[in-house]
Amino acid sequence: MYDVIIVGGGPAGSTLGRKLSKEGYKVLLIEKHVFPRYKACGGGITKRCYKLLDIDISQYVEDITNEIIFRFPNDRTIALQTGEPIIYQVDRVKFDKYLIDKAAYYGCEIHDGELFYDFYQHDKGLVVVTDRGEYETKVLVGADGINSNVAHKANLINGKKGIALEGEVYVDNSLIDGLKGKVVVDFNAIRYGYGWVFPKGDRLSIGVGTFLNKVSDIKEMLSKMIEENVDGNIKDCKIYGHQLSFPDGSDGVFNNDKIILIGDATRLADPFTGEGIYNALLTADISFDVLKKHFSGECGLDEYTIRLNREVVPDVGWAYRLAQFTYNNMDFIEKSVRYFPNVLSYFVDIMMGDNTYKNFKLKVPMYSLRVMTSKTKIKVEKNVS
Repeated sequence: MYDVIIVGGGPAGSTLGRKLSKEGYKVLLIEKHVFPRYKACGGGITKRCYKLLDIDISQYVEDITNEIIFRFPNDRTIALQTGEPIIYQVDRVKFDKYLIDKAAYYGCEIHDGELFYDFYQHDKGLVVVTDRGEYETKVLVGADGINSNVAHKANLINGKKGIALEGEVYVDNSLIDGLKGKVVVDFNAIRYGYGWVFPKGDRLSIGVGTFLNKVSDIKEMLSKMIEENVDGNIKDCKIYGHQLSFPDGSDGVFNNDKIILIGDATRLADPFTGEGIYNALLTADISFDVLKKHFSGECGLDEYTIRLNREVVPDVGWAYRLAQFTYNNMDFIEKSVRYFPNVLSYFVDIMMGDNTYKNFKLKVPMYSLRVMTSKTKIKVEKNVS
């Protein structure tokens, strides 16, 4: 019997598998894809997320962002520049493979290319059913993404969903080099969301994402985003779609007596930016702490839901409120930023891990009026090209 079976080999599942295995627990990780596998994602790891990593990923960082170019309605463009990294750009194919290899190194048993079907109760544990066989476990962890089959089978569905479409655009190196150290965030690109341009080692990741659950012309919006940011010299372009979680900050239920959910299966990604890796790693860390206590008899698995609702959900709720206001009042936001551009530095502090969403009602006015300044030295330029 396994102590833990994890379904899903993304950052949350592989991180938990590595940490538990390193502590001597018997862990099996089941992943439906064969590694290395493509993951539709911008691949931007914010500084606050980077701080959560307890392993060195420097060899997998393809670019370091210290400038964000924001595009607003009425052709307003503002650039924020810092002397410190804000975002670390990674190729998710290589990054996720590295994380899964680290889990295997510490003894986590990896079954990739295997499909999870179901589970059923047996004696003191669960039996997990896959296309290859059956495995007994004390605890089952659903780390299988926003459309988690584990969550569905366990009746632990939380949150709402949005959609995103991304192009991996292969262009001349000169265009990639011109964007090194920068990312573009375009609020004109799509309704109730934004477009992005992230440089990678050999391509540009260009996408559009929205917290609406359906947009009929999203393909046209992505095409326009690509055309506006690439001078027509495209060598190749591969298009991928994926869904975004859009939690509203309501308390959720993320476990039962033998099952917990982590990563995107919780649907607790950032409802303002769509960033998912930060809360994936955070939920992996919290679940690791809870599982250790659970196996030593110090707590039940309900401790996991209690901690998420106390430590994660409140800030997600404030991010949701901010997203509602921002995306429904973009003209007002554009005018506010035009006259008080320093307010954007508050959001840089969030990405740096130096501030939280729940402080925005108090601190945004203070940032705007320069009563309070960012912990990171920031230069603001208006109407950049």
